Amino acid sequence: MTRTFVAIIATLACCLGCASPDAAVSPPPPGTGGASPTGSGGSAGGGGAGGAADAPPVNPLGRPRCTPPDGMSGTPQTIEDAVALLNALPKPTSVACFVESLDRPLAAYATNSTLSAQPALSTDSPRVFLKVGRMWLSVVIDGPSSDLIEFGELLDDGLHSLKGELKLPLADAVAPTLPFDRVVYNGTGSVCGFCHRDERLDHLEGASQIFSSAAFRPMPNSRVPLDHLRDQQQSCDWQAQPNRCDMLSALFGGGAVDDQEFPSAMATFLVSAL
Repeated sequence: MTRTFVAIIATLACCLGCASPDAAVSPPPPGTGGASPTGSGGSAGGGGAGGAADAPPVNPLGRPRCTPPDGMSGTPQTIEDAVALLNALPKPTSVACFVESLDRPLAAYATNSTLSAQPALSTDSPRVFLKVGRMWLSVVIDGPSSDLIEFGELLDDGLHSLKGELKLPLADAVAPTLPFDRVVYNGTGSVCGFCHRDERLDHLEGASQIFSSAAFRPMPNSRVPLDHLRDQQQSCDWQAQPNRCDMLSALFGGGAVDDQEFPSAMATFLVSAL
């Protein structure tokens, strides 16, 4: 299949993110890929828990809340910092564990848009962008894309970003360049470049190619109020939807979560594609 043909398919699919080709997987069964009663995504005494005396509160799935180890920030500034935090958290490390470990207050913007390679499942289980350090991170509350973290590290102009992605849970520590390696396409660009214009090779780290491209913001009419998500957390059925509830708890259970606006100068996908 040629790059041009793949690009046409990707554009027709209106992908906003840059998930790798193997990202469209079936939702994980209850108790996997998020957290489980046996400790998936964070085991007792790990991730800075410090031991029984000062362990973080246990959630309904039976595991302590994930926290950064002593001496490590829960506000990673770059993609490399985010990978270092992921590597330091208890294994296997779930998306929920990572979100849970981030410092509060947490700045967030939720969208129900499906125009993405990391689409929202619904208004009740949206895609959530988190502004952390120099990055816009995105996660999905439930569904086929809920095992992904997408990374966008803003460049100095604030309108372009380095792109990367990881699929979780992580069973072991990974190389700092893995998020970039996952999105490389055919050795000549990244899958992000099918939708994000102005892609260019930013730099090399060893054998890894790191690409930058235009950063997009969601369409304003797709925004999901954070209060709606807070209501979803309060009403979530842990027995029926353990992974979804784990994600909602990871987002809201650790402290304040505030609305975060995207820069108004940042283009939306649909506008930039015209």
